[in-house]
Amino acid sequence: MSLQFINHYPLIGTADIDGFTLDFAWVWQHPSLRITFTENNVLLGRVTHLDGLPRLVPGSQGHGWLGQDDPARTRAILDCAINHWRTKERMFRTCEG
Repeated sequence: MSLQFINHYPLIGTADIDGFTLDFAWVWQHPSLRITFTENNVLLGRVTHLDGLPRLVPGSQGHGWLGQDDPARTRAILDCAINHWRTKERMFRTCEG
């Protein structure tokens, strides 16, 4: 497996949520994942505090899509981020570069 990067951050997973594919990239040295739309790389926001109580922080461009008060969408994004965060160590151990 080769490591892919999104805006200089390692991509650790993707997810399909509400008909859109999202990329989850690790913000180096922080328990945080950057979330972008796969098709156009627009920053939706970040999931922070993945080492404790995760929080979804909307970015300026993603505020409209994330800020629609859809708890199911927010929960799906948080769940995907938590799952990707938990598996990142295994992914980096098997990565070839």
